[in-house]
Amino acid sequence: MTTFKSLDIRGLSFFNAFNMTNDAVNEVKTDGILEIIIDKKKNFTDAFSEWASSRGYKVSGVNEDDGLIRMFITKVAKLKNKKR
Repeated sequence: MTTFKSLDIRGLSFFNAFNMTNDAVNEVKTDGILEIIIDKKKNFTDAFSEWASSRGYKVSGVNEDDGLIRMFITKVAKLKNKKR
């Protein structure tokens, strides 16, 4: 497992991009970061933000430059329920 992984999903359909992102995040250690490079023309930023949130991950940054978007997703450790 790695602490930082970069994934370029520019030009892919949403389905293929989602599957690749889902596989890539599994290769990242807890508290590691997955960088997703997204095409501005196919802006999937909102969809991937919602996906990350639903999995308990945190979008730690979004940068827009020269026709592409870089989204950084931190794979946050899940909190364990404490017994009372």
